[in-house]
Amino acid sequence: MNLDYPPEAEEFRAEVRAILAEELPGVWRGLGALTDPKEADAFVARWRDVLARRRLLGVTWPEEYGARGLTKLHQVVLVEELAKAGVPVGGHNDTFGVKMVGNTLLLWGSDEQKSHFLPRILSGEDRWCQGYSEPGSGSDLASLSTRAVRDGDEWVLNGQKIWTSQAQRANWIFVLARTDPAAPKHRGISFLLVPMDQPGVEVRPIRSATGESEFNEVFFDDARTASANVVGPVHGGWKVAQTLLGFERGDEAATNPILFRAEFDRLVELARDTGRIGDPVVADRLAQLYCEVEIMRFLGYRVLTGYLAGNAPGPESSVSKLYWSEYHQRATDLALELEGMRLQVLSGRLPLRAFRTDDPGAPPETGTWLGSYLNARAGTIYAGTSEVQRNILAESVLGLPREPRPATS
Repeated sequence: MNLDYPPEAEEFRAEVRAILAEELPGVWRGLGALTDPKEADAFVARWRDVLARRRLLGVTWPEEYGARGLTKLHQVVLVEELAKAGVPVGGHNDTFGVKMVGNTLLLWGSDEQKSHFLPRILSGEDRWCQGYSEPGSGSDLASLSTRAVRDGDEWVLNGQKIWTSQAQRANWIFVLARTDPAAPKHRGISFLLVPMDQPGVEVRPIRSATGESEFNEVFFDDARTASANVVGPVHGGWKVAQTLLGFERGDEAATNPILFRAEFDRLVELARDTGRIGDPVVADRLAQLYCEVEIMRFLGYRVLTGYLAGNAPGPESSVSKLYWSEYHQRATDLALELEGMRLQVLSGRLPLRAFRTDDPGAPPETGTWLGSYLNARAGTIYAGTSEVQRNILAESVLGLPREPRPATS
């Protein structure tokens, strides 16, 4: 396996490093080192402006939309360097705006949709969230019941979405809604772009185990959107939705191992700080976790190989998701055991992010370890549960028969 990057990628890497040197403060230890959540939040907003100004958002998008028209390999190099520097790859809503709906519009959107929305995503004028899961439709997403009915030049939406990350910051939401109730469940679904700044949309925060409210419920009560805001064919939104889900991973194959390795190094320091580094049981568990982080890196390379070749995500994405989410629970289990009675008095702050690890440079405090432990509980649920990932691997890789479906009356 040749893991070297071609010269043009290394030239771009040098450019990114030069921008980091120019734009970051003189002493920078990573976003995680900012112990005040409000200060960290303000930095994310300022850094998002830097990325937009230096044209480091949506770098693979065509230049006509204000981007740079670079390759997927350039995108991978960018996220590698940003992760190593301990800075975010965008603002709070850019995972949904740039990575998900923006890339989906490039493939499925009309010329008018691309010309209107893509520049506004890059500028930050439009901030997006994802309207997929519902109280009764999570892993079985195609069973969703939110309805959209055509009314002249508009669609009228009624229903509920749940686990909607960053909805409290968004002014647009992309929604899967049932537009043909008589069609089989994977058909009759449309992909709609819906403005949130209207009377028919209500956002209610959900308090998680950490005490934070990263997730939300979103209610639609005769909410409206223009008929031109359907992406792809009417009633054909399932294929559009599957395209978008593929963009959830991709370059994460490059960043996940960096973030998990940084957390593992903090875990080793925690073992030293608590005097347990020489404990043979602790040493054995650390050695196992080290091996798993390295395996994660090579699993990431495998996902990345297909991503750079332009292939649709295959079962290797399910292997990677299953692997890192269950690894993280084992790693944070050990962290809490090492903290021991010190957890009776929480110090420091909760993690700055609700997904995966805390940011590089996070302080060696009980608050960030406990929060990471609680966040890791959700890692085997969001973005596809472990049970769903195992079913995908059983059916698509091992060729085992599908699970029996419950009988319907």
